Amino acid sequence: MGLMTSIRQRMTIVLWALLFLFVLSMSIGGLVGGANIIDQIAGRVDPNKVIARINGKDISPEYFNNLVNQQINQAKANGQQINDMQYERARTSAWNNLVQEVLVNAEIEKLELKATDEEVLYHLKENPPQFIKDNPTFQTDAKFDKQKYLTALSSPQGDEWAPIEDWMRNSYIPNFKLTQYLNQSSFVSDNDILNEYIKRNTKYTIDAIHVTYDKVTPSKLEITENELLTEYEINLEEYKHDELRNISFVSWKKVASKEDSSKIGSLANDIIKKAKNGQIFSDLAKEYSKDPGSQQNGGDLGWFSKGQMVKPFEEAAFKGKKGTIVGPVESRFGTHIIKIRDKKTENEKEMVLASHILLKTEASATTLSNLRRTATLYSYDAQDSGFVASANKQGLNIKSEKKINMSASRLRELGSFRSAIRFSFFNEVGLISDVLENDQYFTVLHVDSIINPGYTSFSDVKNQIENKLKKEKQRSLSKDMVEEVMIDMNANDKELESIIKKQTRYTNIDNETKSLSEGFTSIGRANYVTGALLNANKDELVGPVETNNGWAIIHVKNISNIDSSEFAVQRETIKNNITTRMQNQNLQAWLDELKENAEIIDNRNYFY
Repeated sequence: MGLMTSIRQRMTIVLWALLFLFVLSMSIGGLVGGANIIDQIAGRVDPNKVIARINGKDISPEYFNNLVNQQINQAKANGQQINDMQYERARTSAWNNLVQEVLVNAEIEKLELKATDEEVLYHLKENPPQFIKDNPTFQTDAKFDKQKYLTALSSPQGDEWAPIEDWMRNSYIPNFKLTQYLNQSSFVSDNDILNEYIKRNTKYTIDAIHVTYDKVTPSKLEITENELLTEYEINLEEYKHDELRNISFVSWKKVASKEDSSKIGSLANDIIKKAKNGQIFSDLAKEYSKDPGSQQNGGDLGWFSKGQMVKPFEEAAFKGKKGTIVGPVESRFGTHIIKIRDKKTENEKEMVLASHILLKTEASATTLSNLRRTATLYSYDAQDSGFVASANKQGLNIKSEKKINMSASRLRELGSFRSAIRFSFFNEVGLISDVLENDQYFTVLHVDSIINPGYTSFSDVKNQIENKLKKEKQRSLSKDMVEEVMIDMNANDKELESIIKKQTRYTNIDNETKSLSEGFTSIGRANYVTGALLNANKDELVGPVETNNGWAIIHVKNISNIDSSEFAVQRETIKNNITTRMQNQNLQAWLDELKENAEIIDNRNYFY
């Protein structure tokens, strides 16, 4: 039954990987609440009961929280530290997965993609999911043992395979069929394969002149006030905003006190003493180290050479003698205790085999309690005496954050801080918060003012518009400049090579040989250039053709011959690569279209 528990726990994560990260491993049926008929007719959504409505499907907060917790548990299992930012990422990821889950399952239902008993049996026997193959129960010498797996499959101990069969029938196989259905449109032609081979293997020798955007005279890029205003008015809808908030705040950073630093120093010395008195270093590392990458391995860092570790650590490790304990050593990561296990020289490089214990100087529970008490006293005083008056009396620095959006997750000065943003929007102007906290700060907020829905002012977006128009002018004027070169060549019957030898204003590329996948100096691997050269012949003049940062005129001096034998060797691999790329692109386009056409009500702001 341990196997079944393990499989159940991993189903959701594994299916996303198997099916291009777009379907969860559970059917949406039964896990989301059906919308009340009257509410559907009236278009109402109760945020107390519904966190999302996706094309009429109501999603409960409990279900969404389960998805978030799956993300968090996976992060914990991978040794990641869980903080406010990690939770925010988990919620975003869970939301994206949820939307896709609902939309994709609806398409599966529409297409009537179902699994028969015969198909379930076939896939279980012949095409088991990768996570089953990876399970040690079905492996011999770390490799999937099909016979061992088939024996377990044919000799069930009770109904332990029932959840797997249900999952295969209701989710895995329908999604497998959906993938095959979508992949039908991914056709790779012989010409696609040949062009890909040419990009990778064929060498082009070229001369070129590259007129980059930055060659345009700055004075020609000046934008008038009238141009800016016109652009603003034409695209006014782009600058529309919802209700915004302005806030002020004071904060206390969660930093270690002198007492905390002193305790870490004492702890480091105690650990060194224990190690030198015979306690096993790896056991000490497992008990004390704060390095998630090496703690479970007893602090083992393996062999390393100079340049692979931070400077203070490296200097101490290479100076230390084999078999010694070195430290404490301070680096930007914390305090290190290093055991030099061995040394050698390999390929004329000095190398060290070491283990370490990392101690981090962090604010202790006492320090955090004192900071919270200070913040709480300020909050009480501010609510009695006024936010500014209290801050001035206590010598605190008031900072502000302007034009906060309800959907924002971060404050510029304080980092990820949804609770602060929620306070700003769910309280009236003039209100002062109790103590709020995130991973880095305690803070007390004051709601300064409300900005009603409307349009961002011209003055606020003026620089943004100016940069946009300047880029457009750079593109246009640089094209004019390269066309002047072409006109000069045609009018005076000049060769590109002769112009390259004389002119110094633009970037010259002289007799350079590269493949299209490598890209040429200055020009790089611009798509337009690649397309133009794929269709060019030897001795042809190509251009002007747009690059990633300008325009180029290219003389194709030589194109190497195609090696038919090598092409035959690479053909199938290239075809598979193109097919996979095309399938992924088609899948993403299909998903984007589903989302674009979906009716989605997002109530997350009421919960987080």
